[in-house]
Amino acid sequence: MGISRLSVYLDDPSLRETVKIAAARRGVSISAYVLQALRDQLSREGLLHDERTAQEAARVLDALRAQVGPIGIPVRDLIDEGRYR
Repeated sequence: MGISRLSVYLDDPSLRETVKIAAARRGVSISAYVLQALRDQLSREGLLHDERTAQEAARVLDALRAQVGPIGIPVRDLIDEGRYR
C-alpha cells in the first residue's frame, strides 16, 4: 500500500491545538491521530471494512453473548415480532 497525501484546512486555530493535545496524550503524531480518527469514523459509517475492525467486533460480540447468556427465545420469533411492530 502506497502513501498518499491529504491536506486538511481548519477554520479554527484552537481545533489544531486540541488535536495536537489529543495526539500527544496518545503519544502519536498529529497525522497518525487524524488518520486513526478518519478510519474510525469511516468504519462507523460502514464505508471502511478493515479486517482488524471486523475481528475486534466479533470478539466484542462473543464477549457480550457470554456475558448475557441465552435469551430464552428463538431468534426467528424476535424477527417476526420486529416485523409486526
